[in-house]
Amino acid sequence: MKIKIIPVFLPENQCPFNCKFCNVKLANGDVLIKNHHDIVELIEKSLKTIKKRYPDSFKEVAFFGGTFTFGSLKEIEDYLKIVKPYIDKREIDGIRVSTRPDFFNKEIAEMFVNYNVTTVEFGVQSFDNNVLKQVRRGHNEKAAKNAVKLSKQYGFKTSLHHMIGLPFQTNDIFLKDIGETIKLKPHYARIHPLVVLRDTELAKEGFKAPDCKDILPALAKGVYLLKKNGIEVIKLGLQPTDSLNERESVLSGCYHQSLKHLVFSEIYRQFLQKQIEKGVKEITVSESDKSFFYGYRGSNRDLIEKITLKSDNKIERESVLVKGEVLRIFKEKIYDKEVY
Repeated sequence: MKIKIIPVFLPENQCPFNCKFCNVKLANGDVLIKNHHDIVELIEKSLKTIKKRYPDSFKEVAFFGGTFTFGSLKEIEDYLKIVKPYIDKREIDGIRVSTRPDFFNKEIAEMFVNYNVTTVEFGVQSFDNNVLKQVRRGHNEKAAKNAVKLSKQYGFKTSLHHMIGLPFQTNDIFLKDIGETIKLKPHYARIHPLVVLRDTELAKEGFKAPDCKDILPALAKGVYLLKKNGIEVIKLGLQPTDSLNERESVLSGCYHQSLKHLVFSEIYRQFLQKQIEKGVKEITVSESDKSFFYGYRGSNRDLIEKITLKSDNKIERESVLVKGEVLRIFKEKIYDKEVY
């Protein structure tokens, strides 16, 4: 069932930390919610569109932005109460919450159960304690892993947010983070490359985040490994906003408006390379995937010249037909090293 999210972006004044990369106002643009009335208005407006276009979807109100579980239990409950009438009327199916792993416990989990919270997303960023310390994240590996285990124990769909390109985070450390995530078996993951935003501590320190070309191989491999292990990658990169697109908002890093295309092009390139090495002369691909095989701005054309590429609408996405056999791209071994 298709999930449709009604995003509620809360102000970051709930968070007691000041991560070196954080500028929520700039990242989210002018969509921060100012009061409870704004939330009701947003839900009502969004439901009109969703009911018309996606009547059979699974509908979640999602509290993003600030650290949702940092406030008092009453403050948390006040937000959840806004959504409850819509759940009681079966207009909304559940609530999605984004928070920090160190502000999640049994008391909060039990409240979430009572208010039909269905998905909990944790801003883990990395499992490497040195990296977390360097960006002043305020939690450690143990807190992150305990939060994930507790969330799953209470039956919530669980998602982890990762970053790549953080200070002292090599590509190998990022892939080790992916390996730890696979062991924890969450349902979803989000990944975005570090971008240094203006008015952040990293900007003041003059830190230069790596470009897309520097992290693309590791990022693509991480996405492939997650999907191969049944963890859906629901978002890649920051959502482009007017504020982010303003001049001198993004000072360095991999901020790319077609990041998914870039990443999937690299994964499909690796798959093509393996097929060519095996002596395959022709493959038939899904029409929907054809652009990934050709690559972002034709980046894979050098390989396409070595193999005959056909397309067929009957073939499912992320699948190919080779010598009469259907291969699943994210089930094939396309990297020599897949365990971290």
